[in-house]
Amino acid sequence: MGFGRLGAQGVPAAVALNTTLDEIAQVTSRWITPTQRLRRNLLYLTRSRTGYTFMQDCGIRMDRRMITAWLAEERIPSPEQQRRLEDAFRLLRRRNMAPSMTRRLNARGGTRVEIYPVDQSGVDDKHRRTARWRRKNIYRWDPIVAAWSRSDLRELTHRWHDVIADLDSDWRMYEHVTHLGFWA
Repeated sequence: MGFGRLGAQGVPAAVALNTTLDEIAQVTSRWITPTQRLRRNLLYLTRSRTGYTFMQDCGIRMDRRMITAWLAEERIPSPEQQRRLEDAFRLLRRRNMAPSMTRRLNARGGTRVEIYPVDQSGVDDKHRRTARWRRKNIYRWDPIVAAWSRSDLRELTHRWHDVIADLDSDWRMYEHVTHLGFWA
């Protein structure tokens, strides 16, 4: 039986971990408009030669006049180009933030993570399992941040399993979660 077939709601923990690390590193923000996001991405990517390399790797053709028009807001990139700009920004920002994120999360003996289990409000009483939120200290963030910086969800899933394996016999209850909170 697969996750959610009985009405539980949540996301894979690796996705939640990825999202939370993105928020801490300011890769994503819920509070900015699409226009502000586009401007932020363009400014970040055009500050260095590496940014241009990442744009090229994500399939954005390197026409200086077009990028200047985007920055001056004379033209707007197509939705596909905006998605590619977002991908290039995310990859570059993660790569640049990985060393400081590792130091920050490893500082003072690690970082505490609050694990909020899946929402079971849509599950029949006879199928509900008692799952409480848990706190877990993670002492070694290097492999987790390295997988995050490469956008490697498979490796993040593997690293998450290493983290939750020692919780108790119900560790599989925390493979899917509603949210992960960090004390970082």
